[in-house]
Amino acid sequence: MKNRNSLIALAVGILSGGLAFYLLYQKAAEMERRTTPVPVWVASRYIPARSFLKPDMVEKKSIPEAFISPSAIHDLKDVEGLMTLVPISAGEQILSNKFGQTDESLAGVLIPGLRAYTLGVNETTGVGHLLRPGDHVDLLAKIGARDKQQITAIAFQNLQVLAVGQMTSGGKNHGKDGSSTLTDEGEGSGTYSHVTLAVTPNQAETLMFLEGSNALRLILRAPGDEEVVSVPQQTESQVLSEIGHFSKSVSKRLEVIRGSQNSGEGR
Repeated sequence: MKNRNSLIALAVGILSGGLAFYLLYQKAAEMERRTTPVPVWVASRYIPARSFLKPDMVEKKSIPEAFISPSAIHDLKDVEGLMTLVPISAGEQILSNKFGQTDESLAGVLIPGLRAYTLGVNETTGVGHLLRPGDHVDLLAKIGARDKQQITAIAFQNLQVLAVGQMTSGGKNHGKDGSSTLTDEGEGSGTYSHVTLAVTPNQAETLMFLEGSNALRLILRAPGDEEVVSVPQQTESQVLSEIGHFSKSVSKRLEVIRGSQNSGEGR
């Protein structure tokens, strides 16, 4: 009987020892896994809020797995086209919850590399107050020079309209205090005295020069018409010489806008 109890105690001791060894092994393996360095994306420099992530803003850094956030991204494509909602400090992990869709403010709809240029217009030069954010226009200029004939030329083609007055895309109207209100879908934008266009820095310089003492007029393009055509400039004598000369054109059905009523007319 005594030997039997000794054998049972020995068996229990062996099982307890084995279980303790297994638990210690599992714990050690877990600790080793959590301390194993894992490559993760971190900011290589300070990234301001409302920025699009660029390759030179980030770098790979090995961090123990225990210190990697569940929101850390492992593929930059996960935040492609998204904007930083808050600033990210240098060395900080790139987290998916710090990115979101671009907002509907003017800066939010501006494509990187372009600038927002506001041009003063009236009902005639601003396409009858019928422009909408997202439209595309050409810019026609009448340029005068001392002791020379005036010329007309299309200065720029296919410029995107970012805003009319204080209304940007999505029908959002931004007030002077920074607040914004939504207009009803389909309603006209009403009158406005300025239009904001998306231009390159070089185009902005040219526009600043042309605005000085020259007549400018916006010309609306059809939706989807992105063709850039070569149009020679016209002098006063050329325009006068062409008056009364007509060329055959393909008959198309045109929609004529008279006030708030539309009617189809052919020509």
